[in-house]
Amino acid sequence: MTIIRTKNLILRDFEWSDLISYQALRDDAKFQRFYSESDTSIARAEQLLKMFIQQSATEPRTKFQLAVVSNQGDLMGSCGVRIESPGQASVGCELGRRWHGSGAAREAAQAIVDFGFKTLGVDRIYAETISANHAAAALCRSLGMRVESERVDDQFFKGKHWSTVVLALLASEWRARAAQRLEST
Repeated sequence: MTIIRTKNLILRDFEWSDLISYQALRDDAKFQRFYSESDTSIARAEQLLKMFIQQSATEPRTKFQLAVVSNQGDLMGSCGVRIESPGQASVGCELGRRWHGSGAAREAAQAIVDFGFKTLGVDRIYAETISANHAAAALCRSLGMRVESERVDDQFFKGKHWSTVVLALLASEWRARAAQRLEST
C-alpha cells in the first residue's frame, strides 16, 4: 500500500470503505462546476474508486490516485500522479468543498509532485485543467508550474464550450525549488 504522510495529511491507496464519502464529495454542486455531467454521477464515483483500487494492484504500477485523508481520518478528496509516457506524468487533485481554502490541496499536491519526481523519477509533470478553474491553475502555479499551452473551446459540456490549460514543471525546476525550500527552513 502506498502511503505518503505530510504535516496534516495522509495520502493513501483508496479502499472500498471510502465509497460513500467519495460519492458525497463528488455529489456537491460546487465540486461539479468544472466537470461534465457524465463525470459527476454517483455511479461514476463508484467506477473511479474501482479503477483506483485496481490501479493500486497493477505491477509495475504507473498510476497513483490516492485518497487524501485528514489526520482525524476524514476523506477529503484525492490527489494523484500518473505516468503517461516514459519520463512524463500528469497530476490532479480534487478536494471536497469543506476543505477549499484550507491549504490542504497545496499540501497534498506538493506531496504528490515530490513523489512523482523523487520516487517515480519522472522528468516532467503536467496538469491539465479547465481554464476557468482559476483555483486549480493557481494551485499549479504555486507548485512552480508554468503555462505551456491553452486549447480554446476544446471541451463541450453543461451546454457550453470550455478552454483547457496545460501547466508543467520539469525535474530540474523542481530540484531548484526544493533547494530553495530547504534554504528557507
